[in-house]
Parts: sequence; structure tokens; C-alpha cells
Amino acid sequence: MQLHWEPHLKRNTANMKPLFLAITMALPFLCFSQYTYDHVKVDFSTAGIYTYKNLRLYPVRAKESFKNQFRSVGTYLTLQEAIAKNKIKIAEKDESGTVEELSMENISNDTIIILPGEIIKGGKQDRIIRKDVVLAPHSGKKRLEVFCVESGRWSDREPVRKTSSAADFKSYHSKGAVSLRKVVEKESDQSKVWNEVENINKKNKTATRTKTYTAITNSDNLNKEMAQYIKFFLGKLKAENDVIGVVVVTGGRVVGCDLFATHELFAGQLESLLQSYATEAILNGNVAVINTQTVKAYADKLFKSESVQQATLKAKGSSFTHNGKKLRVSNFD
Repeated sequence: MQLHWEPHLKRNTANMKPLFLAITMALPFLCFSQYTYDHVKVDFSTAGIYTYKNLRLYPVRAKESFKNQFRSVGTYLTLQEAIAKNKIKIAEKDESGTVEELSMENISNDTIIILPGEIIKGGKQDRIIRKDVVLAPHSGKKRLEVFCVESGRWSDREPVRKTSSAADFKSYHSKGAVSLRKVVEKESDQSKVWNEVENINKKNKTATRTKTYTAITNSDNLNKEMAQYIKFFLGKLKAENDVIGVVVVTGGRVVGCDLFATHELFAGQLESLLQSYATEAILNGNVAVINTQTVKAYADKLFKSESVQQATLKAKGSSFTHNGKKLRVSNFD
């Protein structure tokens, strides 16, 4: 019997290898193909979109198949909440400091999610986050990759410290304007980040001695307008529990798109995202006059298929996957 079956087993094993390889190669697409028209929908009709002054948002809604795929994602504390509730410690790497690297530690029982484009104040200079991070509860000290958004300062805001030998970051500012986020994610170049910060402050007439991006909120006019934009959009988008992202328009152009695995993830990030969108619309935008065909052509490059989406993101966007689940997709103009 052994002589009879052994060749048969070998033949079966040999035949299974190509099949195994094919399944293995297909797995990324099977796991990640949820962010397509098969599983999400974009309403391009007038009734389905929201417009206020220079900003128009096209909600992206999850179908049941999308919700089922990400039902087990769990909950995450935003960086903004974690800083406000003292659940995270962020500081310079050491007393001397390093421009492109900070130290972080989750000191809570929550899981914290940190996104590229988020700006924190303090340390030896204000910074903007470079890459996505999921920080486990009681994580211990970890490395946080950043860029500087305050080229004119390299000194601690709080010269006398009792709790740390390295300068701390105790304040969350916002997500950067869409144009700045694009530079951070796609250019990945410190000098270009500084140039974009300078351009934004010049347009807003808020240039300061330390050249920090956070100076934009020194403008009463910007703050007033920003509050109006956020008030208009925030409640509407939070109330629709199938919305997992938006396509963002100002004037005659699409400036970007942000998508998340769940409505809860999206809602947690929404206020700071609206700050990003509104800053772009106020400083670089105009009244939305875009035609539906232009928006749909942009959306098709994201949602038509997984392969088309991957090519689009490689050129103009990024995504973040954690534990086999794609938690975030962002694309720019």
C-alpha cells in the first residue's frame, strides 16, 4: 500500500503548489478590495452632497458587505483625545533632540491611533506626524517619525521641567492643510515641508519669528471662518452612521479623499479633518463650481477596482493596514 499511494500523494502535493501560490498572491486583494464600488457608494447627486462656501464634500458610504468586513476592527483613541486626557507621553528623543524623531509612550489601557499630517505643539519645535501608528496599551517607549513645522525655534517651550529630561509635547493643534499633508505623505522632504508652511502663513498673513504652522490660528478671521465650516459639516456627517469618508472639493478641483474602515474611526477624526479641509478651502479655494463628471472621474480612479486603486495611491496617496485590515486610505489631487 505504501508503494501504491506514495507517488499519488507526491503528484497531489505537486499539483497543489501552483494553487497555493495563486491563493497566496491573491490574498492581499481579497483582504483589501473592500474600498471599491462593490462595497462602497458615492452619491454624486445634489441631494447627496454637502456644500458650504468654498468647500464641498461628497460622502462615501459603506454598504453592508463593507461593514461586515470591518466589524471586528475595534475601537481606537485618537491622538487628540489621548493628549487631552494625558494618556500618551510624547517628548524629544533625548535632551539634545532630533528633528525627525520623537519618543512616544501609551500609558493607558486604550489603543491609540496616530495619523500622518497631525500636528503637535511643544518640544524644541512643533512637529507634524509622518506615518501611521497604532500604539498598544502600555506600549513602552516607541519611536515616532515626524517633520518639523517650526523652522525658527530649537529650544524648549518650558525651560524648567520636573517630569522629564527631554522637552514634552502637551498640545494637539490639528491636521495640517491638505496641501501640507500631501507634501508630508508624498514628497517626504523636510525642506519642502518648510516651504509649504511658509506659503500657508504668507497667504494667511500669520508669519511669525519662529515660522511655525500653528501660527495660522493667530488669525481671528481664519478662526471665525473655520468655526463656521466645522459647524456646518460636523453634525451632518457624524449623524450618518454609514459614512466612512469624503471626497473633498473646492473651486473646480478635487483636492483629496479620506476613507476609514468604520464610521466610528471616521467620526473620531472628523473635526480635525474638517480643519484641514477648511484651511485649504479658505486659503487656496473658491466657491465650488466643479462638474459631476470631473468628480466621478476622480472617484473612479479610487473605487473602480483594487488594482486601479493601488496604482492611484502609489502616485497620489497612501493607505495604512494593521492586523490585516486596511484602516485608512487617503488620496490627494
